[in-house]
Amino acid sequence: MSVPLSAEPQVRALLRELGAEAIVHPGGTLLAHLRRVQEQLAAWGARPALQLAGLCHAFYGTDGFPTSLLPLDRRTELAAVIGAEAEALVYFYAACDRRSSYPTLADPDAAYRDRFTGRTFTPDLGLRRDFAELSAANELDIARIDPAFREASGADLLTLFTRLRPLLSRLAWTDCHTELTTAPLPGGAVPRPWTVAVLGPGGVGGLLAALLSRAGHRVICVAGDATIRALREDGIRVRSGQFGDFTATVEADTELREPADLCLIAVKHTALGPALERLPPGVLGEGVVVPLLNGIEHPAVLRDRYGAERVAPGIIRVESTRTAPGTIEHGSPFTEIELSGAHERLAPLAALLEDAGVRTRVVEDETAALWAKLAFLAPFALLTTRYDRTIGEVRTERREELVALVEEAAAVSSACGAPADAAKALALYDAFPAGSKSSMQRDAEAGRPLELDAIGGALLRAAERHGVPVPVAARLMTALSAD
Repeated sequence: MSVPLSAEPQVRALLRELGAEAIVHPGGTLLAHLRRVQEQLAAWGARPALQLAGLCHAFYGTDGFPTSLLPLDRRTELAAVIGAEAEALVYFYAACDRRSSYPTLADPDAAYRDRFTGRTFTPDLGLRRDFAELSAANELDIARIDPAFREASGADLLTLFTRLRPLLSRLAWTDCHTELTTAPLPGGAVPRPWTVAVLGPGGVGGLLAALLSRAGHRVICVAGDATIRALREDGIRVRSGQFGDFTATVEADTELREPADLCLIAVKHTALGPALERLPPGVLGEGVVVPLLNGIEHPAVLRDRYGAERVAPGIIRVESTRTAPGTIEHGSPFTEIELSGAHERLAPLAALLEDAGVRTRVVEDETAALWAKLAFLAPFALLTTRYDRTIGEVRTERREELVALVEEAAAVSSACGAPADAAKALALYDAFPAGSKSSMQRDAEAGRPLELDAIGGALLRAAERHGVPVPVAARLMTALSAD
């Protein structure tokens, strides 16, 4: 039975009859709160059944508001007034065991627990979307009305609705983000969603694309045909100990066709040339180009193509792998980015990434930042790949070579104007989980092209320019190039 919004006067009369006008609630009475929730849902374009559910969502009490207006054995009375569909939504909202249900609600295999019956099951996607929308309308109303509640719970609510972002309508998410973001912008402005292009939505690019989408930004992934089909159909599915398991909706295309505020370049160095054809310089607009590639030579290539003022090289520390198009396994308990450039220019970008959950800092010295990563990465990549051993095995079985190669890389880095501490690097290797593998080693195992030139080749070329002997690096490069 479907009941239109013309039933609203009957519903309000029933609410008054059951005492909703006399029950104290933040902002006045429960009745006033229920009416505001319905109005919020209407503003977001909710269909009549969901609006009626918003007006009646507290009839059976909730996990956060135990006062009920009607016992469960009288559900048919409410259904007779608002219709079976709306009443089922009211029951679903009231029955939710929030502690056990919230963590997985946005996942395809969500585990929803009915606190009235004890039953756990996976609701269909439409029901979960309605629940998320109603939850957002309810909590935002209280946050707006009660400053103390917003102060105490605003951060937790933002975390919750960020997790539920795939279920929320665009208008609902925008309001959640605007209302619950704690750092006000100058002049009372509200944060606006960015348009972010991600060239190469693999292990790194896919993770960042999903996090930025979940934070409320418009994300356009640029990739090949097979990848964009998967992203358009299923979004990006992330499994992460740090961020939880979630699915994010993104746009996808084989080429960037409109300006973007930010373009993250996350392809492998071996694919950089062809990939850049998907990112025409004239289309990008005024957006910042942030390459997150291994090596030290790519910024010059990008500046020649997009302009020196547009490129801000980044360094990312993360272990994240694409196991299939649109499927990301994030294994490290950290995700950190260093952006190199002027702080005043990059501070908004750093704040954007921080808001999405990525620890980000801005460093002025680009040379030092790029060499810090290359001097550390080269020994790790070359040795684990050459001997097909984990870092734990390398640091025990090939200790002498590791020490020599670390010292060579540090010497080249210092000669290039970026002093490096070999002892500190060795201490970091010794602290690595013993089973860690380099991305180059994983590429070798999978039969993919290796970033030998971007990592080892760049090291050898810099050594030659500055007259620094690097016999161990040269020997390893010769062996790997011959494989």
